[in-house]
Order: sequence, then structure tokens, then C-alpha cells
Amino acid sequence: MENRNNKRPIVPRLAAAALSLCLAAGSAAFLSGCTTRYTLTVEAGAPLPNAAVLTCVDTSRYVDDVDKNCINHPGTYYLPIVDGSGQRYELKLIVRDTKKPVVTSRHVYCPIGTVPEAADCIGTIEEADTYEAYFTEELPDMSALGDYDVVFRVKDGTGNTTKDLRSIVSVVVDTEAPVFVTVPELSASLGEAIAYRQGLVVEDNCCGQVNITVDTSGVNVDLVGDYPVFYTASDASGNVSHAETILHMYSTAVDEEELNSRVDGIIAQIITPGMNTEAKLRAVYSYIRKNIAYVSSSDKSDWMRAAYDTLFVTGSGDCFDFFAAAKIFLIRLGIDFHEIQRSPGLTEDTHYWLLVNVGPSDAPRWYHYDCTRLRDDYIPGCLLTDKQLRAYNKVRPNFYAYDSSKYPASSTTIITKTPKLEAFY
Repeated sequence: MENRNNKRPIVPRLAAAALSLCLAAGSAAFLSGCTTRYTLTVEAGAPLPNAAVLTCVDTSRYVDDVDKNCINHPGTYYLPIVDGSGQRYELKLIVRDTKKPVVTSRHVYCPIGTVPEAADCIGTIEEADTYEAYFTEELPDMSALGDYDVVFRVKDGTGNTTKDLRSIVSVVVDTEAPVFVTVPELSASLGEAIAYRQGLVVEDNCCGQVNITVDTSGVNVDLVGDYPVFYTASDASGNVSHAETILHMYSTAVDEEELNSRVDGIIAQIITPGMNTEAKLRAVYSYIRKNIAYVSSSDKSDWMRAAYDTLFVTGSGDCFDFFAAAKIFLIRLGIDFHEIQRSPGLTEDTHYWLLVNVGPSDAPRWYHYDCTRLRDDYIPGCLLTDKQLRAYNKVRPNFYAYDSSKYPASSTTIITKTPKLEAFY
């Protein structure tokens, strides 16, 4: 469960420019020549290097249980890689953190009778590793309503520390209840633990702890079925709000190995030697469009189950299922991607699609990739530019509306023709 006060975004520090490839002895950088062992030194927060680029073998990938999050934390890690022929490689990944967090402060609203924490004063932060915030000056007496100046700093796990940052704390009478921003549907299999708070996002107008209680009295964990789950959120001032969702209980969990194996079987049929990334993406797009029928709704609690059921059980799904099916193909093919969801509140429903890289990792070319069956013929969703999506938004308002600042810009070269949209460019 994520508790976000005043919609404070926290984003990882992207330090691709600091990424350097080097031999273990610290000599010249390499990417030419294919050996079985590599050493890579990166700044924390840099993208994990593409396995195929390291090995010079297109089918190379990190083994499934690799902790890719290690690139955000200083240390030395040994990551196994395997290619399609079974050849194994090892990457010695040295992660260092030499940069202090990049932080902005924010105006904090604090209910009377409570005291803020330094972390409440963080507006945005770019920091891949763990961090802590602390006040550098003694807090003033905040027992009365009013505005107070505070000074704080942020230090990351390596000890890199910001300069003094200032914030204003307004002590107020809080009468607003917490807001449930995201209440996802849940899924579990008989006999497994249930993460009732997974994906739950609650925001409050004031700082302070928001307490969440979960009512599962209507759930039978021993019987397959759909069950209601109820949430109650209460803030430090006693304001209360409620939400509910559905828990889908299944008889068995989706076996990741089986899913991977069955998808690999499809890949062997539709992907031929010599195909570049663009051709592979078009082949996957064609397969999904031919083999999945559209329905208006689905369970969105587990993308892996959605992919399995859509591809191998029901043969149908909504945009989330098309998205999930495409995602597992991209993972198995080792194609870089970003997940995108339509900005909430603009339409009655939501939409999911992907942003994919058809170029090499050191010179990416991004395109939008949506395998969903759309209800008109204005646009095929395969490999589109930002310009084409903006044009389609004029045909169907806000269909592809999203926060573009969170994603790389697409290539400006159109590689999928959409003649009916040209009038809207």
C-alpha cells in the first residue's frame, strides 16, 4: 500500500550519461568482442544494460530470477545471462552512488495537535537508493494555527547529502477525509498468501499517518470465486473514507515457467532468423490481433494471469489483456519497453499500452505499441509516433492522454502509415 500525501511524486534518478563500460582491470571501455565475462561500472539509477548488447548475441537475456533492482543500490553484483543456445555469461556489475539526491520542497499542511516529519517536506526527489530526511534546525512551537518556516536536508544511503532546504508548514484544522486514488482488483490462488494492500494508493490533504483497515469477512480463501473486500482509511484528525474491491480466488496460480515456455513456443513459430526488432514487433502484433477477440472488461489484478488466460484459455480480453499479452512477448524477446496507462479522470474508463524501443539501447528509437482491437480504422496501434497519438486524440478525445513527461519522446519518423489521421496532424 502506498500512502501519498499531497500527491508528492517520487521518481528514480536517471543517470544513463554516467554509465561507463570497463574491463575489470579498469582499462579501456568495451563492447566489441564477445567473451563470457564482463565488468560494468554504473552510477546508481542508470538503466540495466541490455544483455544482447553486452554479449553481441540477439537472444541473450538475464536469467529470470535476477534482481534488476540491484542497479539502484551501491555494491558489487554478479548477474548471470543466457542466450538462446544455452551459452551462459556473467556480468560483474559495480554500482556506485556519487551524486546527492535532487530534491524540491513543498508547502506542508499539518493538522493542529500534530508535528510534521522532515520527509513530509519533500516535494519531488530524484534518488535511486534509499534516503532519509531530517530537520537541521529545531522546530518552532506549532501548537497554534498559522504558518511556520522549517529547514531540512535529505541524505541517501551512501551519505550524499543535499544543502539546506526550506519549507512552510501550515497548521490547520483538518476536516478532509483521505482519498482512495487507486483500489485495484485482487487475485490469489487457493493456499497462497493474499496481499490485500498491494497497489492500494491513498492520498490525504495533510501530513501524518493514514491508517488503513481491511475487512475480509466476506472472503472464503478455501473456495474459488469472487469476493468483496472493504477498506477504511482514517487520518490523524479522525476523518474517515471507505472503498471496496473484488478478490478473485483461483484454483491454481499461473506457473511462470509454463507461461514462458508456451510463449517461447509461439515465438519459435512467428519469429524467423534475421528479423530485426521492428519486424519482431510487427509479427507479435499480427499474432495477437489474429488470435485474441475483444471484450469490454476483465480482471486487472494480475498481468501475468491476464496474459496466460488471454493467450491460452479464453482467447479474449479487453485493452489490459492485450497489453499483458504483448508485455510477455516483449519480455521473452528482450525488447525494452515502458508501460503506459491513460491519465485517470479524463474518460469513464482507462486504457493500457506500451512504448517500445526498436533501436539499440545506446541509440533508442521509441514507438507506441498498442495491440488492442480498436473500434475504428483510423489507426493501427503498431509502432506509432507521439504525433500520430495526438492526432488520434482529436478523433477520440483523450484516448491516448497520458503524462508524457514521465516517458521518452517517440521517434519523429513515421514507420506505420495512418492516412486517415493526416488531416489531424
